[in-house]
Parts: sequence; C-alpha cells; structure tokens
Amino acid sequence: MRIPELLAPVGSMEHLKIAINAGASSVYLSGKEYGARKFAQNFTLDEINDAVNIAHMHNVKVYVTVNTLIKESELEDVINYLSNLYAIGVDAVLIQDLGLVELINEYLPNLKIHASTQMTMENQQKLDYIESKGIKRVVLPREMKKDEIQSLKTDMELEIFAHGALCYSYSGQCLMSSFKGGRSGNRGTCAQPCRQKYALDGIKHQDYYLSPSDLCLFKNLKEIAELNISCIKIEGRMRSKEYLAIVISTYRKALNKLKSGKETESEELNLVFNRGFSQGKFKNTSKRSLRAGHIGLKIGRVIENKKNQIAIKLYDSIKTIPEKGDGLLVVKNQNDYGFEISQDPTITTLNHFKKGKNKQVKDLSHADKVLIVKKVWQNKKSDFNLNESDVYLTKRNSLTKKVKEIENKGDSFIKSKLILTFSLKNKFPHLKARLTLANKKEIECEVVGNAPFEKPIKKSVSADTIKKQLSKVDNYPYQITQINANYDGTQFTPISKINELRRNVFERLEDEICNSYKNEVKKITLPKHKNESRPTETNISFYTNNLNHLREIKNVKRVYLEIPVRNDSLDISQHPNYNINYMVNFIKEAFEISYDKNYELIWKWPDITHDKFIKVLNKVKAILYKMHYDIPIMSNSFNGEYGPYSMNITNNSTIDSLNDYKILTVSPELTKKDYEDIIEYSRNPQKLELLVQGSVELMKTRYPILYNKELENNSRYLIDRKNNKYPIHKSLSEEELIIFNDSELSLLGEINHLKMIGYANFAIDGRYKNDNYYKIIDIYNEALNGNINENELLKYSPKNTMGNY
Repeated sequence: MRIPELLAPVGSMEHLKIAINAGASSVYLSGKEYGARKFAQNFTLDEINDAVNIAHMHNVKVYVTVNTLIKESELEDVINYLSNLYAIGVDAVLIQDLGLVELINEYLPNLKIHASTQMTMENQQKLDYIESKGIKRVVLPREMKKDEIQSLKTDMELEIFAHGALCYSYSGQCLMSSFKGGRSGNRGTCAQPCRQKYALDGIKHQDYYLSPSDLCLFKNLKEIAELNISCIKIEGRMRSKEYLAIVISTYRKALNKLKSGKETESEELNLVFNRGFSQGKFKNTSKRSLRAGHIGLKIGRVIENKKNQIAIKLYDSIKTIPEKGDGLLVVKNQNDYGFEISQDPTITTLNHFKKGKNKQVKDLSHADKVLIVKKVWQNKKSDFNLNESDVYLTKRNSLTKKVKEIENKGDSFIKSKLILTFSLKNKFPHLKARLTLANKKEIECEVVGNAPFEKPIKKSVSADTIKKQLSKVDNYPYQITQINANYDGTQFTPISKINELRRNVFERLEDEICNSYKNEVKKITLPKHKNESRPTETNISFYTNNLNHLREIKNVKRVYLEIPVRNDSLDISQHPNYNINYMVNFIKEAFEISYDKNYELIWKWPDITHDKFIKVLNKVKAILYKMHYDIPIMSNSFNGEYGPYSMNITNNSTIDSLNDYKILTVSPELTKKDYEDIIEYSRNPQKLELLVQGSVELMKTRYPILYNKELENNSRYLIDRKNNKYPIHKSLSEEELIIFNDSELSLLGEINHLKMIGYANFAIDGRYKNDNYYKIIDIYNEALNGNINENELLKYSPKNTMGNY
C-alpha cells in the first residue's frame, strides 16, 4: 500500500510554518496574482522565495497555483512570473489555462506542471490529451466517483481533494459569480453565490440549495491508498490557523497509522470550520449544508427548554464533552442560536434527569448522558421552540492549547539524515557534512575553523566532548545518524569554537540545500503576430435541441444540435438509463429534416462526459456511421472538430494549441477589450467564434438540487432574492444539472464592431427556447448588414445582458 502525499493549503507565512509542523508532505500557495483564491493573503515573489527555502529545509514540496484563465494581454507577464518561480525552485505549478501549458513547454520545459482541478479533467480522453502535453500530475474533479477514478489509466500522478469545501458546480465550469456579480471564479475572485439562500418554484421556503456540505474522506484513507492515488489535498487557503493545524495533524496521524494497518477516528475535525461532512461523490453520499457558515460537531438534541437553562441528551457515541468556554449552536429547521457556555455545565444521567435529580456524574463514559447548560438569552416570542432541536459543538477551548503546541514546535515532517566527520589538519579543525534529503538528494560541504588547536595548559578537549557538542542540532531539521571524530583527544580549543564550527556547517548546509533547487531566471519576450486580415464573409451558427427549429432555420452556416434528455426532471439521484435507440433516432430524424438545408449539422455533446457516458456516445456515433450518417462532433474532450465555450478559451496561445479543431468558441466571460486583443493577434481568425445571443450556462453540477420528498415538486427554476429566475435542465448524461442565466447574453448592438475588428463567426444559442426563437437569426443577419433592430429582438428575448462585455 502506497501512503499518499499530504498536501496542505497555505495562505500566509504563518500558515506555512503550521502546515510544516503539523506534518504536511507538501504545500500549495499562490502569488498575489493569477491564483484561484485572490482574496487570501497570498505571497509576494520574495515571500515565495522564503517559503520555498523554509519548506525545502524541512523536506516539504511547494506547489504554486497559477490556476486562472490568462488573458491575451497578460501572457508575457505571466510567463515571466513563471520564469521567476522556476528560478526560485518551486517544485511544480498548478495550471488551468491550456495556452499557458504550451508556453511553459516552449520556454520553461523543466518546470513541472500539475493540471489544476479548474481544467475539469473528468474522463480518459482528457487525461490522455494533457498527458501528451507533458503534464506530470492531474488534480481530478471533486465530482468523480471511486470506480471512475479506479478505471483511469495514466502515467501521470493522480491527486484528489480529501477534505474541505465543495463547490456546487464543477470547478472551471462555473460562470455564476462572473455573470451575476462581475467576479469570475475562473479569475480567482469568486463571490460564492452558491452559499446564498435561494427558492425554487413550487417550494415556498428558501434554502441553501447550491451549498453542499463539506468533503471529508478521513474514513476512506485506506481505500484511497489502495487506488494508487499519489496525493490527497486539503482545501482551505482562506481558513484559520486552527483549521490548518487540526486538519493536517489529524490526517498525518491517520496516514502514519495506515502504514501499520491501523485506522483511527477523530471528532476534532468537526470542531474546526465545516458545514457538515459527507463523502461527496467519492462514495455518492453528498448532501446539502444546513447553513453557509460553520456548523460543528453534532452532539445531541434538546430535551428540555426552561427559562434559564436547556437540557441536552448527548449521543452515546460522542466522546467530546462540552466544557465552560466552549461554543454551542442550537438548530431547528431554518433557525439557529449560537452561544458560549458561560458556566461549568452539569452532566447527569438520563435516569437522574427524569427524576428531577440533576446529580453530577464523574464517569463521563456513562451512557445516556444529559448536559445541562445555562442559557445566555431569555425566551421571547420570536424564539423558536427549542425542544427536539439539534445541538452542535462549534468551538472547543482545549483545542487552542493543541494548536499552540503545533505552532511552536513540530516534528511531524521528515528530517534529513546527517553524517558529520571531524578532523584536524595542520592543527586547524575541519568539519565535513553529508546530508541526505528525503528525496535522496545528497548535499556535502566542509568548513574549516579559524583558530588552530593548541597544546593544553591544563586539560585537553576529548573526542567525546567534541562529539557531544556536534550532536546538538539547534533548531535545524536534521537527524544526526553518525559522528566521526578523527582526533586523538590530546589538543585544546575553547568549546565555543566547536559550537561555532557546528553552526557554520549547518548554515552552509542550509545555503546548499536552498541553492540546489535554484535555477537561472530568464527574461522571456513573446513574439507578436499582428492580424491584418478582415473577413470577406460572416457566418452565423445556431445551437438547438428542438427539431422544429431545424425545419425553419435558414441563412446559417452551422447548427449545433444537442440531444435533449427525455425526462427533464431535476432528479439525478437514480442510476442513468441510457436509451441508445432514442439518441440514434433523434440524430437520424435531424439528418432527414436537414437533408436539403444549406447548413452543416453538428452533434453537440454535453460538456461533462464521464467515461461510461462517453462509451454510450461513441456507440451511438458508430451506429450512425454504419447507417451512413457521418456527423461532426462539438466536444470539449479534444475529440471533436468544434470546440464549445466550456473550453475556457481566453488567449491565442490556447487557440494555437488546439490545432485539430476547425472552430473554437471564445469564452463568453471576456470584456470588449479582451475580444479586441485576441483578434488583433490571431493567426487564424476564421477559426474563432463568439456567442452573441443566448442563455449562458452558469453552472454544471453533479450534486442534486432537491433530495428525497422535495423531488415531488415539479420545480424548473432557481429563484434568487431579487426574484430572478434561472432555468434548470438535466443533461443527457442524466447525472448532471445545468443552471442557465436568467437573462440572455446579447451583443446585437456590438455585432458590427466585432465584425469590423475581424471576427467572422457568431453563434446564437436557441436551446430550450420556443419554436419561434429561430427568427432571431434574421435579426442578426440584418444587423450584420448594418440594420440593428433591438425592438424586434425584444419580442423573442425580452431580458438581455451584455455580461462582462
């Protein structure tokens, strides 16, 4: 069994030291720019250099996140930033942007790349593609199930999240914050709209429908190790030092016990920030969080609510008994009260409590314990009925002491093995050191004392005394395994000189360790290709999943046809029931309708396609081919001719790298200036397409929005506090839901500017629209001829937005 690397989040230098002391094998951190957590404290380049030196001294690896989408205007700055990181000696960088991967391979080929979870690498085809690009490790989506991970075949290292927050949407596929608040998750500024309360049509009360409980795979570490997972990752660069210390140290102890075949349990994980825990999609046990903030450890239920106190029946399984100074949270339905225990609570038995004898029990292992605590508020009419309320322990005072111990002194990291050899040469002391790091790298150095040994006046310095002084490691992370003293013990020198010699060799070793990771910094200038061409003709593409649209569509170049799911309910809890005949017949009918039309028919695959579903889609494609229906594919899995906007294309480096695609749709997140920058330096402008009209997919999720009896409601819309209604549809995979924007992206008024600067291909998304929506095509064709009619557009699309444009 291979024990996986334990990767810790680090948002500051203080957090770095805690992560090392708590037992992290590696840490991930970000600079001030280009990381997916822009609002963490983060690091300057000088601080990254210091962090790398400290970590490498303790045999801890450092990965720097550069896991955002990079705009055309930023490419040169970013590649030079990466050059600085390479020079500093970081162990790897986490990357989202495919274009950045290309630039690293070209200019910094020895810089190790890890594919961020923001890349959304959920299937074998995607893994094969990025492996061909030299990527060494991939961080898998948190939505992947155990059997899906198990079936992957790759020489890349696999990394999974094991603990921390879960996004409702697939990472890298969420545009909700970007379109609703102007803060892009793909640019590190997510405003977390998923943690807000929403309503659903048909359900009156609001709830945290988009807020999953946190992930905790603590009890699954043995399974993970057997999967040959190289690394488990802890989420939380913006969490507290208490969170970091407790979570990392708890997982470290559990991983160490795995080596001896032992398993461990811990309630402490529940006492630092969490929204409740599940095993997520790894074991298909996801659930909705009760609140957006910390919930704590569930310890029991209220059985009595009096004016000045409450009685709580503790669960027998609970080992952590609340004390004075601890925090409690009382929760019932949509209400909660949090308070600190101000006086020593009484712990009695249920039997004593029922008899009215609240006698303190000393044996805390006794079953049927009742906790009686003084309330810090008086009953009011506005109070909810506390009886039968769930009670959570949210804060544990005694943890503070443990955190301080970890913060001040840690020995969980792997120490480097040191052999010291002392000798005299021409009466001058020489100390040679050979240090073996955890990665088997050997560092050797030698220092010479500045004062010769002398004949003793009274007493000589013995070899044992010298060994004793050399055996002191001070605060260095070294384990001295051997000290050789080639010395006969007949000479004298002050002890202070021996100590000075030891300190000098330790300092030299530190310099040698740090320098062994360093590289030469290179100033990189990227070549610019100025695009002077302008389109001779413009084309419109139309997305649809409505066969009636195919009958009426005219004057378009391409139709991207998506097969609609037959049962478009919000229930994704059942095992998918793929109907291959339905899919084949749908495409076959579409071909027959489109036979004499003047557009090219292209089959758009869903953006999320796990391997079992890809096999189904390929089977459908093979059947169609045998029937002489050879249809091109739009897919983001690097297996199609047409690329959807889910590929997150924001620069020409990405576009140039995807040379097997005929058409690539640029990200709809971009601004007007970004579109101008891309076309100005495009080598193949005819390959680019812009979405100019339609409802943008804001979220793609594998987590249910409704559970159990809630599914009896025929809900179709998510409703925010401003009463905006977001349509929800089920993917053809039957395992994902897609949440669309309440407003349509509309660039009708900008279409001629976009044409003038060089764009030739424009797309309209008519999926899930009524039968007359295709008439918008004529409105855009007229606009391309200079006749813009926004009033006519409002007949078919009454609510529009320009997004980030």
